[in-house]
Amino acid sequence: MNKTVLKVLRILAIILCLGIIVYEAVRIYDDQKEYAVADDEYEEIESMAVTWPKEEDSAQVIYYPLIQIDFDKLEEINEDVVAWLYFPCLEISYPVVKENTVDEYIHLTFDKQVNKAGCLFEDVLSDEEFRGMHDIVFGHNMRNGSMFGSLKKLYATGNEHLLEENPYVYVYTKDYVFQYRVFGYYITKVGSEAYKVVETDESYEDLLEYIQLHSAYPRPADADFSGKPSLLTLSTCSGQSGSGKRFVVHTYKTAAWER
Repeated sequence: MNKTVLKVLRILAIILCLGIIVYEAVRIYDDQKEYAVADDEYEEIESMAVTWPKEEDSAQVIYYPLIQIDFDKLEEINEDVVAWLYFPCLEISYPVVKENTVDEYIHLTFDKQVNKAGCLFEDVLSDEEFRGMHDIVFGHNMRNGSMFGSLKKLYATGNEHLLEENPYVYVYTKDYVFQYRVFGYYITKVGSEAYKVVETDESYEDLLEYIQLHSAYPRPADADFSGKPSLLTLSTCSGQSGSGKRFVVHTYKTAAWER
């Protein structure tokens, strides 16, 4: 192969690399624009429908964060809203909708706008009142940490203290506030037993056993499942897009209060 051909091939390789770099840069830019649009939407929704406790009230919180959720306003935007999910140690705070068909909200925001950020949505087979034996909420693993993007902090080295300080997830529905405690998390794959439909005591025990075998987080010594408390799984993507990997966080219901 002569020098001229080598030179041409080298130039073509450089052009190809530059093209890939430009393409990736444009894609990242477009993604960031979409993320910003979604972030603005959720900030507006929160400011309109959520009232956080004042500092002087926070000191009086004994049982759960005294967050006031205006579900009437949320329903005006989206009739599929079923809850507001708050995970304090990761600063996750979003409305949750119940999907009517599989993956209905995977690329729709709460305001039903097409956006890669999507929405936190409850699995079509889960109980919309969060009283099922095993309910599941899905959310995207966003690069900017929004939605369920911060769940990955749980398994990052040096973050072991997060759940030690506050291991609870709160689900606010129109009538109740439910408190859940994290008791397991791990990386799994689409369709694994982590997403098991639980309708019997036997399948409940099977799921607990599966979680125990795979969890990277030690089950709390005082965790009590004798009364078959409702389980809530939070699920998001893990690794490269299309890999089929998922990161799940399992929690169990520890308390319920009327609103």
